[in-house]
Amino acid sequence: MHRLLLAALLFLCTPPALTAQAGSQAGAQATSLRAEIEAVNRGMEAAFAKGDLLGVARFYADDAVLMGPDGERVRGRAEIDRYWTGIRNPRRWTLEALDVGGSATEAYQLGRSSLVQLSDGKERTSVTDFIVIWKRRPGGEWRIAVDMWPGSAP
Repeated sequence: MHRLLLAALLFLCTPPALTAQAGSQAGAQATSLRAEIEAVNRGMEAAFAKGDLLGVARFYADDAVLMGPDGERVRGRAEIDRYWTGIRNPRRWTLEALDVGGSATEAYQLGRSSLVQLSDGKERTSVTDFIVIWKRRPGGEWRIAVDMWPGSAP
Protein backbone atom coordinates (compact mmCIF):
# COMPACT_ATOMS: atom_id res chain seq x y z
CA MET A 1 0.00 0.00 0.00
CA HIS A 2 2.84 2.35 0.89
CA ARG A 3 4.43 1.83 -2.57
CA LEU A 4 1.13 2.53 -4.30
CA LEU A 5 0.75 5.82 -2.44
CA LEU A 6 4.35 6.76 -3.24
CA ALA A 7 3.80 6.02 -6.94
CA ALA A 8 0.62 8.12 -6.96
CA LEU A 9 2.41 10.99 -5.22
CA LEU A 10 5.26 10.88 -7.74
CA PHE A 11 2.76 10.90 -10.60
CA LEU A 12 0.88 13.88 -9.16
CA CYS A 13 4.11 15.79 -8.58
CA THR A 14 5.56 15.15 -12.02
CA PRO A 15 5.81 18.43 -13.91
CA PRO A 16 3.52 18.64 -16.97
CA ALA A 17 6.54 19.24 -19.19
CA LEU A 18 7.92 15.79 -18.32
CA THR A 19 4.54 14.17 -18.94
CA ALA A 20 4.28 15.96 -22.32
CA GLN A 21 7.84 14.87 -23.15
CA ALA A 22 6.96 11.23 -22.43
CA GLY A 23 3.89 11.58 -24.64
CA SER A 24 5.88 13.07 -27.48
CA GLN A 25 8.48 10.28 -27.17
CA ALA A 26 5.71 7.69 -27.42
CA GLY A 27 4.34 9.52 -30.47
CA ALA A 28 7.78 9.56 -32.09
CA GLN A 29 8.21 5.83 -31.41
CA ALA A 30 4.80 5.11 -32.98
CA THR A 31 5.71 7.21 -36.04
CA SER A 32 9.04 5.39 -36.35
CA LEU A 33 7.38 1.98 -36.00
CA ARG A 34 4.83 2.83 -38.67
CA ALA A 35 7.60 4.04 -41.01
CA GLU A 36 9.54 0.80 -40.48
CA ILE A 37 6.52 -1.41 -41.19
CA GLU A 38 5.56 0.64 -44.25
CA ALA A 39 9.14 0.33 -45.55
CA VAL A 40 8.91 -3.46 -45.22
CA ASN A 41 5.57 -3.32 -47.08
CA ARG A 42 7.29 -1.44 -49.93
CA GLY A 43 9.94 -4.18 -50.04
CA MET A 44 7.25 -6.85 -50.32
CA GLU A 45 5.52 -4.92 -53.11
CA ALA A 46 8.84 -4.52 -54.97
CA ALA A 47 9.61 -8.25 -54.77
CA PHE A 48 6.11 -9.01 -56.06
CA ALA A 49 6.45 -6.49 -58.92
CA LYS A 50 9.67 -8.24 -60.03
CA GLY A 51 7.86 -11.58 -59.98
CA ASP A 52 10.08 -12.71 -57.08
CA LEU A 53 7.37 -14.55 -55.16
CA LEU A 54 9.92 -16.55 -53.19
CA GLY A 55 11.33 -13.17 -52.17
CA VAL A 56 7.87 -12.20 -50.89
CA ALA A 57 7.73 -15.45 -48.91
CA ARG A 58 11.04 -14.57 -47.24
CA PHE A 59 9.33 -11.68 -45.42
CA TYR A 60 7.63 -14.38 -43.31
CA ALA A 61 9.28 -16.08 -40.33
CA ASP A 62 10.13 -19.74 -40.89
CA ASP A 63 7.42 -20.74 -38.40
CA ALA A 64 4.81 -18.19 -39.53
CA VAL A 65 1.13 -18.99 -39.91
CA LEU A 66 -1.17 -17.65 -42.64
CA MET A 67 -4.88 -17.92 -41.89
CA GLY A 68 -7.30 -17.29 -44.71
CA PRO A 69 -11.01 -17.63 -45.24
CA ASP A 70 -12.82 -20.91 -44.61
CA GLY A 71 -10.19 -22.07 -42.12
CA GLU A 72 -7.39 -22.13 -44.70
CA ARG A 73 -4.04 -22.42 -42.90
CA VAL A 74 -0.51 -22.30 -44.22
CA ARG A 75 2.20 -23.05 -41.66
CA GLY A 76 5.98 -23.18 -41.85
CA ARG A 77 8.64 -22.33 -44.41
CA ALA A 78 7.86 -25.01 -47.02
CA GLU A 79 4.13 -24.29 -47.07
CA ILE A 80 4.65 -20.51 -47.11
CA ASP A 81 7.07 -20.80 -50.05
CA ARG A 82 4.60 -23.06 -51.88
CA TYR A 83 1.72 -20.66 -51.18
CA TRP A 84 3.50 -17.62 -52.59
CA THR A 85 5.11 -19.34 -55.58
CA GLY A 86 1.68 -20.75 -56.43
CA ILE A 87 0.35 -17.32 -57.38
CA ARG A 88 0.01 -17.28 -61.15
CA ASN A 89 0.58 -14.31 -63.45
CA PRO A 90 1.33 -11.68 -60.78
CA ARG A 91 1.10 -8.05 -61.88
CA ARG A 92 0.93 -5.58 -59.00
CA TRP A 93 0.44 -5.62 -55.27
CA THR A 94 -0.34 -2.68 -53.03
CA LEU A 95 -0.27 -2.86 -49.24
CA GLU A 96 -1.92 -0.06 -47.29
CA ALA A 97 -1.24 0.35 -43.57
CA LEU A 98 -4.51 1.44 -41.97
CA ASP A 99 -3.13 1.15 -38.43
CA VAL A 100 0.23 0.12 -36.97
CA GLY A 101 1.13 -0.28 -33.32
CA GLY A 102 3.16 -2.30 -30.88
CA SER A 103 6.67 -2.18 -29.54
CA ALA A 104 10.25 -2.26 -30.79
CA THR A 105 10.14 -6.08 -30.97
CA GLU A 106 6.52 -6.93 -31.82
CA ALA A 107 4.04 -4.99 -33.92
CA TYR A 108 0.64 -5.35 -35.50
CA GLN A 109 -0.63 -3.98 -38.79
CA LEU A 110 -4.23 -3.60 -39.84
CA GLY A 111 -4.17 -3.13 -43.57
CA ARG A 112 -5.66 -3.52 -46.99
CA SER A 113 -4.15 -5.59 -49.78
CA SER A 114 -4.86 -5.06 -53.49
CA LEU A 115 -3.31 -7.86 -55.54
CA VAL A 116 -3.55 -7.83 -59.34
CA GLN A 117 -3.12 -10.95 -61.47
CA LEU A 118 -3.60 -11.61 -65.17
CA SER A 119 -6.40 -14.11 -65.78
CA ASP A 120 -7.71 -15.04 -69.24
CA GLY A 121 -5.97 -12.00 -70.71
CA LYS A 122 -7.61 -9.60 -68.25
CA GLU A 123 -6.36 -8.09 -65.01
CA ARG A 124 -8.14 -9.40 -61.94
CA THR A 125 -7.86 -7.44 -58.68
CA SER A 126 -8.36 -9.08 -55.32
CA VAL A 127 -8.88 -6.63 -52.43
CA THR A 128 -8.94 -7.75 -48.82
CA ASP A 129 -8.37 -6.37 -45.35
CA PHE A 130 -5.81 -8.14 -43.19
CA ILE A 131 -4.17 -8.30 -39.78
CA VAL A 132 -0.45 -9.05 -39.55
CA ILE A 133 1.62 -9.68 -36.45
CA TRP A 134 5.26 -8.72 -36.98
CA LYS A 135 8.25 -9.86 -34.91
CA ARG A 136 11.69 -8.31 -35.04
CA ARG A 137 14.53 -10.76 -35.55
CA PRO A 138 17.82 -10.48 -33.62
CA GLY A 139 19.43 -8.84 -36.68
CA GLY A 140 16.81 -6.06 -36.58
CA GLU A 141 14.68 -7.03 -39.58
CA TRP A 142 10.92 -7.49 -39.28
CA ARG A 143 9.30 -10.81 -40.22
CA ILE A 144 5.63 -11.76 -40.33
CA ALA A 145 4.65 -14.23 -37.60
CA VAL A 146 0.89 -14.29 -38.28
CA ASP A 147 -1.02 -13.16 -41.39
CA MET A 148 -4.82 -13.28 -41.24
CA TRP A 149 -7.36 -12.23 -43.86
CA PRO A 150 -11.11 -12.88 -44.12
CA GLY A 151 -11.42 -13.05 -47.91
CA SER A 152 -11.65 -10.86 -50.97
CA ALA A 153 -14.13 -8.10 -51.50
CA PRO A 154 -16.28 -8.45 -54.62
